[in-house]
Amino acid sequence: MVLDSTGKLCLWRLGDIRDGILGHIAHELRLAFQFPVLIQPAYLDERPSARPTWKGLSSTVFLQQLHRRHRAGTFVSLGITEANIVPDARHNFLFGYAYLGLPAAVISLNALDADAPTHELLIKRASAIAVHEIGHTLGLEHHSYESGIDCVMVGDSEVDSIETLDVGTTQFCEACRLGCARFFQRCAVPVVPPLPRRLPRGWK
Repeated sequence: MVLDSTGKLCLWRLGDIRDGILGHIAHELRLAFQFPVLIQPAYLDERPSARPTWKGLSSTVFLQQLHRRHRAGTFVSLGITEANIVPDARHNFLFGYAYLGLPAAVISLNALDADAPTHELLIKRASAIAVHEIGHTLGLEHHSYESGIDCVMVGDSEVDSIETLDVGTTQFCEACRLGCARFFQRCAVPVVPPLPRRLPRGWK
């Protein structure tokens, strides 16, 4: 069963998610974006993303699965999985993955849970990655660590780690808040664009 997600931020599960996680992430996203959040009761199938010789599921296939289910009128579709995700056979993990400007993004709890954090810390990490990746769907790019900007969009695939995530913020800086506002003004009712050809790097 798939519920109507018009005017909502829609959460999808790839496989089972442990109890007490999705509801808290939904709450944090509701606060961050001021949009109602819907958790779809349906599950996405892990099998199309499986790559036996890789260190995790294909993040690109996961994202494509999600994009195919996105409907015009939905704010953003966010996929969440407990499984490890990777962009190719060379990488070990990703925290999250998104196309710039595409209304769909995915995150993984696997690497975020690698050091056995408390329940509260895991939710904080997952929420920060979710806000970051959704920021990319709104057209926001990374700030560098060297910029000194306190913003959830700070990121660098060569530097990002659990340690940098834990000392970072879950909030947008003023420039990114204005970027979000401009996006909402341009696109009062989000639409489904075609898949871009090239995928920017996510947090690894």
